[in-house]
Amino acid sequence: MNQNKVILTDCDGVVLDWELAFQEWMTEQGMTVKAPGVYDIGELYGITKEEGKAFVKKFNESAWVGFLPALRDARSGVAKLVEHGYTFIAITSLSLDKKAAMLRVSNLKNVFGKNVFDEVVCLDTGADKDEELIKYEGTGMFWIEDKVENAECGLRYGLTPILIAHEHNKKHAEGITRLNNWADIADHIINS
Repeated sequence: MNQNKVILTDCDGVVLDWELAFQEWMTEQGMTVKAPGVYDIGELYGITKEEGKAFVKKFNESAWVGFLPALRDARSGVAKLVEHGYTFIAITSLSLDKKAAMLRVSNLKNVFGKNVFDEVVCLDTGADKDEELIKYEGTGMFWIEDKVENAECGLRYGLTPILIAHEHNKKHAEGITRLNNWADIADHIINS
């Protein structure tokens, strides 16, 4: 594997629009948003943190997870990087459920194409990504994320993190690039 041409990426909120699908699903569960723009699901829906985690796990192990749309311009940005010879490894805190992992892989192939993701690593729902990111320690590989803590983890391990802009990640550590969309991410990587 030519690490210079492999990009590490999260899935939800980065290449896939998990939030949109989750909000639609939560509406079907009879839930309404109480605090728009908040990252914590419990706070977002006015429920406990534990209840929020339970809803996320249930959603991530449902059929819905196999049909998430691309986030913003992810399809064209990823395609541009693929045209320049890049491939991707997805590291996602989805679920340890094997069928959920199969749905995630299928979803990524359907949205981005069959040969874009070399590997899809599914960690437990909400799990930290340290144990996976440490495998790439010191490589300087690009690591695309939406969660500040995971981007900072990549920075600690000598990766080159990029945050895709969301309301919840306006405040981030120095040394982490934050870009608005995949067009900007693709240009940034290609011109690095």
